[in-house]
Amino acid sequence: MSEPHDERLNPTRRRRGTARRSKRIGLALLAAFYLLSLLGGFIAPYNFRSQSRATPFLPPTRMHFFDEQSGFHPRPFIYRPKLTDPLLLGYAEDRASRYPLVFFARGESYELLGLFTSSWHLLGIEGGESAPRLHLLGTDGLGRDLLARVLYGGQVSLVVGPLGLLLAYLIGVGVGAVAGYYGGAVDALLMRAADVTMSLPTLVLILALRAAFPLSVTPRQVATMMLIIFAAVGWAEIARLTRGLVASERRRDYVAAAVVGGSRDRAIIVRHILPNVRGPLVTQFAISAPSFILAEVALSFLGVGVQEPSASWGTLLADAQDVSVLKNYLWMITPAVLVFLTALAFHLLGEGSSLAESQEEA
Repeated sequence: MSEPHDERLNPTRRRRGTARRSKRIGLALLAAFYLLSLLGGFIAPYNFRSQSRATPFLPPTRMHFFDEQSGFHPRPFIYRPKLTDPLLLGYAEDRASRYPLVFFARGESYELLGLFTSSWHLLGIEGGESAPRLHLLGTDGLGRDLLARVLYGGQVSLVVGPLGLLLAYLIGVGVGAVAGYYGGAVDALLMRAADVTMSLPTLVLILALRAAFPLSVTPRQVATMMLIIFAAVGWAEIARLTRGLVASERRRDYVAAAVVGGSRDRAIIVRHILPNVRGPLVTQFAISAPSFILAEVALSFLGVGVQEPSASWGTLLADAQDVSVLKNYLWMITPAVLVFLTALAFHLLGEGSSLAESQEEA
């Protein structure tokens, strides 16, 4: 009589389950971040450039379901904030009037998905322009809604970094595949170029390339500039990885059979070799993505990337670099939390892909 099967006693199944969970968690987090960022104009109640000078560094707005007079309210409401400490910007709630929340309200216009203009927002406050503003993550020093700026900034940081990595991959995989397939002088020349690129201080090279562009540029020009920079500095490491994988595959029998069969070198590389090394390259892509996102954040933080009044997670962190800001207005570190969670999501995705690949090889 056979014993009942228990997956907990099977290390292989346990590792596969761990890999699947890691990939699912990573993909879920990334899908949520990208969706929220792309729909940021709709989700946030206000435009990311809109200022409210009367409420700088306003804490996150508290939503209520109970009041002292009427008890429970099925629809949440807020109170108007009032400044109680002009020196330290302390606020209290003025409970004289309630302002219920409204779903699918009209408000400030924005570009939805960069395709068309809309003025519909997920949340609003009943009462029109006379009502207090709803700031779910608080405001910055200029009274701008932090939720709107975080979501809009995610459109820059979450897109520019991975797109730059994709461009670097296209160059690196092409160079590495040629070097690994042909070997000899071609391999030596291409890999020496990669070694020289990798030996240069990355931050210094990025700043030097940035200096070649005008100081005053539009957000679209900044994005293009950073894509070029990331491709220029990121291809070398990918090329070395690809070169090793392709050189190993080059010795296999199926490649020799393709050569004897009269297949062209390009067809052998594209149709046979690269599909067989896709797993390690995809895993490395997921592992490398956080470093490219952090590079964009660092450039904007240093003031050589996205410029005010546009937003990225780097410019938002630059606003929070003052110790007094961190001490008194803790909500300003929200972008740092999102950068950490994004890096964690890519790490989980890469770790899950790596575990799954090792199990397939086993």
